Amino acid sequence: MNAIEVNQVKPLLKGLIHNSLVSSVDFVVNKCHKLGNKPQEPDFVASLTLKFTPGLFNALKTVFPKYKFSVTGVFCHQKPLVDIGLTKSPEIGDILFAYIHTDYTGCRRFNSLLFQAKISNNPITTVTKVDQHQLRLYEGWPIFSYKRAGTLNGIKRDIQPKTINDGAQYLLIDDHPVYGLSGVNGTFPMGCAIPSKKLVLNSDLTDEIIDFIKFKSGRTFEETSTTSDDWTRMIWDILNVTKAKASRRKNAGITNLPRQVTEDFDGCCFFITQSNSIYNDLHQQLGHGDFQANSDNYFDEENFAPSVILIESSEQNEE
Repeated sequence: MNAIEVNQVKPLLKGLIHNSLVSSVDFVVNKCHKLGNKPQEPDFVASLTLKFTPGLFNALKTVFPKYKFSVTGVFCHQKPLVDIGLTKSPEIGDILFAYIHTDYTGCRRFNSLLFQAKISNNPITTVTKVDQHQLRLYEGWPIFSYKRAGTLNGIKRDIQPKTINDGAQYLLIDDHPVYGLSGVNGTFPMGCAIPSKKLVLNSDLTDEIIDFIKFKSGRTFEETSTTSDDWTRMIWDILNVTKAKASRRKNAGITNLPRQVTEDFDGCCFFITQSNSIYNDLHQQLGHGDFQANSDNYFDEENFAPSVILIESSEQNEE
């Protein structure tokens, strides 16, 4: 979709995405209440990848009927670390949004948005001393090597430029029953913040997603990982290792998501597709879009990965 097409339907699209986000956060709060747990960041990330994705697909299909879509969500509980030369190694991130748009000529464009999640009921929150290593990664992008990353262990990446960029942000999650979950106009459960010692709420995640599919937010990457651009290499690292984790799951649907703890869903996948996808082989292997799992104590020590929401759109030739 181009920016004009998106802007023409923005009010409807925003409402549909917003409602799906509120529902996904509300689901986590209710689930954890029933289990007697306090919601943590992984709980919300799991709900984004496994519960929000169907709503996102339906929203896109509803407002853009002339396009075909594929939406895939993979939840990963165990994430890779990166060595940046500090005593404590940061995670590469909690969740990656990736978007691939194919126009009617077959030309493809690629966009990415990597998030570190943080629960906060305040529009301004301070990054604590124990989390400064994560901020150092997103603020300055020092040369890093993957650590606790299975097949990626020891591989180095040198992201340029050495400063903050729109492709890596903080995801602030507000589970407050009024300001985060009421659904009232002007309130929202998830927002974005630029990396800084003081994280300042910058935008609603709904608006960020809409700007993301317009290529107004996020950071573009190249079609192939055989490039000198290490941002592109890192994004393909994440997409490939996350797919590998999901592919190790056996094809057995889960129906009792509310009854299980979040870590049991490491590697679980939900997808719904109308078109070709870079994850086609994964979709064919899984066979259907249910949550995929093989046991409650599944552990894949070879594929530590961030969670991924992959959105793919394909413009149809009207001739």
